[in-house]
Amino acid sequence: MIYESSRSITSSTCPEWARRRADAGEPAWIVSWWPEVLLTCGQARDAMELAELCSGPVEPGARAEALAGELGTSVKHVMAVLHQRMMERGR
Repeated sequence: MIYESSRSITSSTCPEWARRRADAGEPAWIVSWWPEVLLTCGQARDAMELAELCSGPVEPGARAEALAGELGTSVKHVMAVLHQRMMERGR
């Protein structure tokens, strides 16, 4: 489940997050697993949903492919980044 406020987006199923930069207009959102790209609020929410889909125990599926395509990335890339972040956290 995704939780949204005016400044952050978090997940109940994965440790990733999105935060709104206070010093910027749109796009102003930074996502923990993709910090080099500034996103709009809608894109940040999509990125969080994508992180949830790619963090679960089942194949991400068509919804994840669609979200990744809209964001200009791939499910394979997202899964690799999330795996690396998990290894860095010691899991």
